[in-house]
Amino acid sequence: MKRLIFLLIYNLLLPVFLIISIPGYLIKMKKRGGFGTGLSERFGIYRKPASAEPKGGLYVHAVSVGETFIALKFIREWSKTHNEPVILSTSTATGHQVAREAALPNVRPLYSPLDVPGLPGRCLKRFAPKAVVLIEAELWPNFAESCHRRHIPMVMVNARLSPRSEGRYAKVRGITRLLFERLSALGAQNDNDKGRFARIGVNPDIITAPGSIKFDVMGDAPQSLRDDFRAILDTLRNGKPTVLAASTHAGEEALIATAIREAGAFPLIVPRHAERREQVVSDLKAAGFAPLLRTAGELPALLPDNACYVADTTGELRDWTALADAVVIGKSFLARGGQNPVEAIAARKPVIIGPDMTNFADLVNLLRQEDAILCSEAPQLAETIRLALNDKEASISRCERAYAALHVHSGATRRSVELVESFYKKA
Repeated sequence: MKRLIFLLIYNLLLPVFLIISIPGYLIKMKKRGGFGTGLSERFGIYRKPASAEPKGGLYVHAVSVGETFIALKFIREWSKTHNEPVILSTSTATGHQVAREAALPNVRPLYSPLDVPGLPGRCLKRFAPKAVVLIEAELWPNFAESCHRRHIPMVMVNARLSPRSEGRYAKVRGITRLLFERLSALGAQNDNDKGRFARIGVNPDIITAPGSIKFDVMGDAPQSLRDDFRAILDTLRNGKPTVLAASTHAGEEALIATAIREAGAFPLIVPRHAERREQVVSDLKAAGFAPLLRTAGELPALLPDNACYVADTTGELRDWTALADAVVIGKSFLARGGQNPVEAIAARKPVIIGPDMTNFADLVNLLRQEDAILCSEAPQLAETIRLALNDKEASISRCERAYAALHVHSGATRRSVELVESFYKKA
């Protein structure tokens, strides 16, 4: 009865939420190039007849770019032992673009259906998966009910829950328990996450801690663009070291680039959202830079002395990271939560973070204990960058300690695959 009441209230409130949010969502999709890529699939409208679709394999659901990269890593490992088709479902245009460009064999990129009655069931009937994999904590009530009615096991992998999110979910523990009851298993990133999920109402018996797929530094696919990127940087930096401002948010581009310049290095900037390029350019010009955009194509013949480079693209952060001499993590200075430092750590680069990394608190605490990461307030950022660049022996040692700290997650991808396999085989 409680579940029926919950679903009734949810489905009464959901249309109101959609009416309010869909116009903004569609505007965002237009900015990110979503139109013409199959966006109608979110509304249950498909281009192919159902008979032409792959059936009977695995359905993997991610949200945006970060989760899609995790999903692709999982699928690559899964495909080593499975030949069945895989549906890779995403919610955003950028995530869908990453899924398409990966072009993994036997993988069908899909826009996930809106969670309104009828659409999840229509999607599941179309693809008839044996099991569903949810990346991180993306679980929707109607989709979960549709899987339950069809006896399709759902496994959540790479699941994490910040202390702040735990507090919010704990206030509605009865609802979260009803929702998470539909999961067959939950693979948390670490024991702290395992405990947080248990405290918000998830059955402890279904929770394990295989580790973080994102933090599993073993077996990442080699990248192919680094020679081209290296040539660009060699042309621009004029012999200076390159410092990457990674996944920056509003206002951080100018702040970090200014500190990089003061430290005597060349600023390379990869904004978190590429569609912000106009504001990024405006802010950098106001700070005295001549920003050059990757999407603008070839570099100008005459390069300005105050140049900085903005990689306003999607899915290339790992390649730029591999070529940097140090990395400053965005969303940690002028926004809350921080971005993921793992790609920089895996590339053995000195990592500098700002004062707010709450979204990755467990990892950052571990790195701090090992003296494996540099922390800085905004006013001291230039000095911290100089330290990372000039004290090379200390930086190399710090990078090695950070890389070693990640090895607690080595093999997490394979362990997550084995968790899903235990239910897939039964199905």
